[in-house]
Amino acid sequence: MGGAKQDQTLEEAIEFASTYLPAADAATNRSDEPARVTLPGRYVDLGRIAAGAFGEVRRVRDTLLDRVVAMKLLHAEHASAGHLRQRFWVEVQITAQLQHPGIVAVYDRGELADGRAWYTMKEIRGRTLRDVIDEVHAAADPNAFGPTASGWTFRRLVDAFGRIVQAVAYAHRRGIVHRDLKPENMMVGEFAEVLVMDWGLARRLGRAAEHEGFTGEFGATASAALTQHGDILGTPAYMSPEQARGALSLHGPPSDVYSLGAVLYSLLSGRPPYEGLSSREVLRAVLEGPPKPVAEASEHAAPLPRELCAICERAMQREITQRYPDAAAMSEDLVAWLDGVRLREQALEALHQARAYEPEITRLRGEARAMRALSRSMQNDVRPRDPVEKKIPAWDMEDEAKRLGRLAALSETKWLEAVHGSLSVDPGLPEAHALLADHYRQRLVEAERDHRDEDAARAEELLRIHDRGQHAAFLRGDGRLTLVTDPPGAEVFVDRYELQHRRLVPVPEGLLGKTPLACVPLRRGSYLLRIRAPGRVEVRYPVLIERDGFWDGVDPGQDKPFPIHLPMENELLPNEIYVPAGYAWTGGDPDAPDGLPARRVWIDAFVIGRYPVTNEEYLAFLNDLVQQGRETEALEACPRAHHGMVLDSEHAFAYARDEKGLFQLRKEHAGTIWQLRGPVMSISWQNAVAYSAWLMAKRDLPYRLPNELEREKAVRGVDARRFSWGDHFDATFACVMASQGETPAAAEVTAYPMDESPYGMRGGSGNTRDFCGNSWTMEGPAIREGRLLIEAPPTDDYEYRSCRGGAWNSVENLNRAAGRLVARPNVRRNTTGVRVARSYSP
Repeated sequence: MGGAKQDQTLEEAIEFASTYLPAADAATNRSDEPARVTLPGRYVDLGRIAAGAFGEVRRVRDTLLDRVVAMKLLHAEHASAGHLRQRFWVEVQITAQLQHPGIVAVYDRGELADGRAWYTMKEIRGRTLRDVIDEVHAAADPNAFGPTASGWTFRRLVDAFGRIVQAVAYAHRRGIVHRDLKPENMMVGEFAEVLVMDWGLARRLGRAAEHEGFTGEFGATASAALTQHGDILGTPAYMSPEQARGALSLHGPPSDVYSLGAVLYSLLSGRPPYEGLSSREVLRAVLEGPPKPVAEASEHAAPLPRELCAICERAMQREITQRYPDAAAMSEDLVAWLDGVRLREQALEALHQARAYEPEITRLRGEARAMRALSRSMQNDVRPRDPVEKKIPAWDMEDEAKRLGRLAALSETKWLEAVHGSLSVDPGLPEAHALLADHYRQRLVEAERDHRDEDAARAEELLRIHDRGQHAAFLRGDGRLTLVTDPPGAEVFVDRYELQHRRLVPVPEGLLGKTPLACVPLRRGSYLLRIRAPGRVEVRYPVLIERDGFWDGVDPGQDKPFPIHLPMENELLPNEIYVPAGYAWTGGDPDAPDGLPARRVWIDAFVIGRYPVTNEEYLAFLNDLVQQGRETEALEACPRAHHGMVLDSEHAFAYARDEKGLFQLRKEHAGTIWQLRGPVMSISWQNAVAYSAWLMAKRDLPYRLPNELEREKAVRGVDARRFSWGDHFDATFACVMASQGETPAAAEVTAYPMDESPYGMRGGSGNTRDFCGNSWTMEGPAIREGRLLIEAPPTDDYEYRSCRGGAWNSVENLNRAAGRLVARPNVRRNTTGVRVARSYSP
């Protein structure tokens, strides 16, 4: 017979093929150890190595060359079987002619006295590829680069398989196909050599294929029956479909390619492509095929390399023409993948060296922060008039912090160079791109928070270059908002701040919904929410939606959103504004004098004056004191020339007095124009405290001076803007030196409507500064676990007090909302007045 019919049914094909399968799926190894055999004189038998259905392999010593070799010989009962003897000699001749490092070398051949054929070859000490595959897949992640107990990795296993494919490619170039490729016929030596074994079913292509064999020294020619028998004796799980069908004329290099693909399938998934309880079941599966895709067959969670899966799938195509034409073509794709993996490993090593800088960068930055904090703390104990010697230790700390910061920047530069170096080895290295993406994401956050537009644009573009999808939501800029109010059911209208003619202007976008709101999507940006409920004051609630951010109003130490209380309509007096509790970005303006570092601080709800206290309001305070018989207090609290005049001089006081002793406004004093609706000036911090105490008693409300961070939030909102209207300064927006003519002066508090904060506070960036209730320290007000602490006013007259805000005679940088100024409690200036505040609780 010349082979199976091409138009067989599936059952006919299975029956045909099963005829030639080993009976009862016979085990190919024999456990019985016969007595030592009588070998040719130069060989000494050292015992059996392995045995199969038709032959065995023994370890023998070649006394002529004094070396140990392996001898393969037929079993005694097959010595007279001509077709098996012929197949044996074909194996000898084919193996001997394949001189390749991946194919075992034949040394000698002959017959024993009992007629058994034998040949000797190099003894391979090692393991089958099947054993190695099982070991690698016993690990939790076969794709991991960490080695197994014996040193095997997934990449090393694929490398070994690649050399096997190259050995088969060599055979194909010599016109020989193996026809029984399987992991059990592939050996890995103890010195990392890889060999394709057992060429007993090999077939030579070409002219010799006409009679399925070739004439050798022994003069025999294989019969057609022998060829069919050999065809089906291949291992079913790794057979090509044409081999399983016995389609002799179709056997060729693509058949071996299919088997190599099946071996790769096993290497990738840890199991053969076809399984069954018997060879017949496996054969049915092969003929019914194809198997489950290899990417789905693996039991491991880690995804298999796509390139290897594609190679496997192409090699195992059912149609011969759709496979690789031979093993050499398959080898090209494998080598390309392995080259890529080798480059990846080199790049990962370079990346590992880059990451060695990270602990040093973290340490230096941490030490620099600690040094800066220590320097600020030390400067709190130093007065401006103290001698230089007392200031030097704090200066030294500050200089050391700068030195550590420079070292951290240098280390980060080296880190960046090293990470980019890994990409020069493997431009697509995901780990390097992920590190750089994280790095530029952080830089983008910092730049946007600091309002450095050019740096932000640069960081965003670099993030887009290196991101592989992990930061997609961050780059889109969408965020979410959760808002809870007391009472619930309030309508929330949203205005988005947009830059118009250098100012951030709230542009209405409509009704957002009714509270509670949960995870409402909003584009990245700064917003003003207007919250309305019947019988309640409309609450202005700024929010900052950062990239992929979540604004939820959860205060420090809590796990649920803090309800924004909506004050009753009678709870606020005219010209009072309500600042709801919540987070705000404070500090962080590099151009603000004595500015604090950027911090996100929770500030509890408070009420603050929409305008600074006017001369009209302050006159009412002084005159009330006079009418109460407290004239001495009134005189002490009266505004006076900031450069100081003797108290008994009528011209020392900014206010005049009428015949009843009551105070009244002068139109001008010490060269300064005064207006009834203008802000009171030239008072001391002590006078400001006295006014707030009088107002508290008058209205029975807990008035006080604002903490400087409360005032900063009231001016800036929550988005870290530089001025009450945004980031761009223009003299027409506020009452400052440049906005006036030849005789600059303070303006009425209702002037300059553009100098209005998100909460509606006016004059926050110009006109007059406000005394604050806390002492001035280098490190700023007390913050505990992210929350601003409102402490009692200081009593030490030698402690400096904080002042915040712009002034009518100031230049740009002195008007910045994060700027901090200092004053003695008893010193008066014609730039500083008072604005009262009070804590709010429902």
